[in-house]
Amino acid sequence: MYVVGTSIGKRYERTDELGVPLAITEDSTTSVTLRERDNKQQIRVSIEEVASVVKEVTDGLNTWNDVLWKYPTHSSAASED
Repeated sequence: MYVVGTSIGKRYERTDELGVPLAITEDSTTSVTLRERDNKQQIRVSIEEVASVVKEVTDGLNTWNDVLWKYPTHSSAASED
């Protein structure tokens, strides 16, 4: 799902309603924010790594807690809209 034209908080709200477990938000040309739906925790991941991180979590090779340990957490006031 790709959503444009609304605040990041509204985008997260919409993906939560749909049951999307992990939301990806482009931060820059080199990094994205990966947000877990249930606890709303966020990490920043390089664009080169995000696909493998998502695959590892969805395939059960890593838990979200494993990912939190490896990558820096990221919070954004915009996500609280």
